[in-house]
Amino acid sequence: MVDIDHSNYVIIGGVAAGPKTAASLARRLPKSKITLFQKEDLLSYGSCGLPFFASGDLNSIDELVVTSYGVPRDADFFRKVKGFEAITGAEIIRIDRAKKTVAGKLIGTGETFLHRYDKLVLATGSVPARPPFPVAKSPAIRYFTRPDDAVHFRRQAEQGKIGKAVVIGGGLIGCEVIQACADLWGIETTLIEIQDQLLPYVLDADMAAIVRREIAGQNIEVLTGIGVERITLNDAGQPVVFIPGYNPITADYVFLCLGVRPQSDLAGDCGLQLGKTGAISVNEFMQTSDQDIYAGGDCAESIHQITGEKLYIPMGSLANRHGRVIADHIAGVTQPFPGVLGAFFVKIYGCNVGAVGLSEAAARKAGLAARAVWGTFPDKPDYYPEYRTFVLKMIYDNVDRRLLGLQAVGTGDICRRIDVFSAFLQHRATINDLLDFEHGYAPPYSEALDPLHHLAGIAEARQDGLDIIGAGSVIQSEIRDAVWLDVRETDEVESQPLPAGDVDHPESILNIPLKQLRDRVKEFDPDKRIFIVCKRGVRSYQAACILKAAGIRNVTILGGGVQALQ
Repeated sequence: MVDIDHSNYVIIGGVAAGPKTAASLARRLPKSKITLFQKEDLLSYGSCGLPFFASGDLNSIDELVVTSYGVPRDADFFRKVKGFEAITGAEIIRIDRAKKTVAGKLIGTGETFLHRYDKLVLATGSVPARPPFPVAKSPAIRYFTRPDDAVHFRRQAEQGKIGKAVVIGGGLIGCEVIQACADLWGIETTLIEIQDQLLPYVLDADMAAIVRREIAGQNIEVLTGIGVERITLNDAGQPVVFIPGYNPITADYVFLCLGVRPQSDLAGDCGLQLGKTGAISVNEFMQTSDQDIYAGGDCAESIHQITGEKLYIPMGSLANRHGRVIADHIAGVTQPFPGVLGAFFVKIYGCNVGAVGLSEAAARKAGLAARAVWGTFPDKPDYYPEYRTFVLKMIYDNVDRRLLGLQAVGTGDICRRIDVFSAFLQHRATINDLLDFEHGYAPPYSEALDPLHHLAGIAEARQDGLDIIGAGSVIQSEIRDAVWLDVRETDEVESQPLPAGDVDHPESILNIPLKQLRDRVKEFDPDKRIFIVCKRGVRSYQAACILKAAGIRNVTILGGGVQALQ
């Protein structure tokens, strides 16, 4: 065993949190010795870009490990530019907290070593979650979390060896991988999710239904609410996926996109406290139960800013923020990490999907009096040639009117709205704060009133008695004898009819353009429930006001309108 050296700061892990911590420390404490150990050969690679390399959008995996000016982020770069030592191919196998040493081995030679530290940072990341069903061993059955996974798939796809693929898991990675399969490579693809909806831990079912329609429109078979029993190999070596109630699916390639779990074994083995999620428990400065050991990135546990609950959210953006907080605290700057809100984005074909804060289901599970409002909006004025639309769902507390969460699905610019809403959540803002929100306006960028302002207005109306439901959960089998009032113009209805398959009794659909409604209110039975629908929701609200003024009270608006059903 070779005693390599002693460093003031030793960092284990070299993808996101580790290099960020090391680089920040080197700037704050330039005279200190900093050593980072990375088990893999690649350093600081953009793991979130792996689906885009697999899909062919990126020409080379090297594009994920270079700076914005084209220089590889390798050990030489970090030593000469960032000021710390990075040793790749070095696996740390043990931590001795009493002696303040780490023991490791060089994978290429098998040589072992000890390295002493004053402060230690764990950025060990995550590993794929284990399948809860038997899986045969085969290079055609793989996870999708490492560069090797993406490289192997793309090599097989380029050689035309994959005609059919099965993606197991309808979370963020699974929804990206299906596009990597089917788009450029034209692979017949089936997506299987055990929950009753896609993106089950980040979207409510009504918003996830919009995502599912987008995916199904790409000729991808989507199976939800179905668990996999086992994966075997046939005589030709092809994977065979067995699912209850269906014929076995024979594929050329199977992706196991079942999420990840924290790689916290090293921490647990040396006696550090782990949280209920299995991740390393840390305080607001990312210190573990040992004040000389920090943890950040995918191996560390988080606290939700709204509920105060401990949770596990492996995100590259959080990992980089953790690195800054760790470096600051080591350098004597006590700037705490505030917790997480769960902001995310994912692009699925032409559909942008994002959310921040609590879903309606999560808010209710946390014991909050959650309410929601919906709307479909253009990201720019309709007359502007480049406008696109999106559906928004906002969750708020019915008691104190505090904002709780926002979900967005559509082709328009959702990023600006999610990011702005995230800032409101950080400051415990209310509906009234959102109404007072002042945003920049010019037709190439936005409408005169931002969709967030409109959502606040809809929430105010709901607090005053407006009944509104989301398009994704609109037509329930228990709804009987209801009238569907479509207040769009006749030519709109002809070109984009209300999907009859979403309505229990299509004959109950009544088209009365909004401009005719005041003259025809006597046609309605005041004892029947009336669901009002228009293109996006604006006319529905006006129609509800007209009907209520005429004494018809049992009125419900379809939030988001027909566009949320397409």
